[in-house]
Amino acid sequence: MPRVISYIIPTLNEAENLPETLVRVASQSGDKEIIVVDGGSEDDTIAIAERAGCSVQESKPGRGSQMNRGAEAARGDILLFLHADTLLPGSASREIEYILKQPNTIAGSFRLDFKHPSSLLALYSKCSSLNNPYFTYGDQGLFLTRKTFNSLGGFKAYPFLEDIEFQLRLRKFGRFVKSKHAVQTSARRFERNGFIKQLLLNIAIIVAYRAGISPIN
Repeated sequence: MPRVISYIIPTLNEAENLPETLVRVASQSGDKEIIVVDGGSEDDTIAIAERAGCSVQESKPGRGSQMNRGAEAARGDILLFLHADTLLPGSASREIEYILKQPNTIAGSFRLDFKHPSSLLALYSKCSSLNNPYFTYGDQGLFLTRKTFNSLGGFKAYPFLEDIEFQLRLRKFGRFVKSKHAVQTSARRFERNGFIKQLLLNIAIIVAYRAGISPIN
């Protein structure tokens, strides 16, 4: 029997991107609930979510805290954490059900694609197919059962890297499967900072984390 999926979307001033994301979530098959957890938006984000019939929760800013708040409010058997500028593939709900039914599998994600890819972003997308926590970020749509999430105590309240830290704990307890299907996300960070600068920044953050420097320092 299909299980209820709770789609949890943390937001902060996402009025421009949120409508398209919500339309794609609403089109998914199966029982669902959509939870938007806002971190203090000053634009129309909350109004957009309310008009779309979402459950709207409020939280202190920070994806870790916001996603934990969404999980607390969720009634679904499965939790999918989705960035507000990321579009699910049309078959996402069926893919999630299929993956989580595989033996010893406790979680998964999609691979990554960009809405307006350059050749460099296309190469970056290929790297997202690697099933490794350091190549798997929150914008790839992490999904797992609510029971598993609660057993791990949720995300750390980090300003960033909460997705990697959570995966490093999560992957010790079972298989993590990366779907062959892709989510499509905004390239706004790369457009704003430039590809090379953003890539070097990402690498520097991960190297610092692996060296033992905490994100909350």
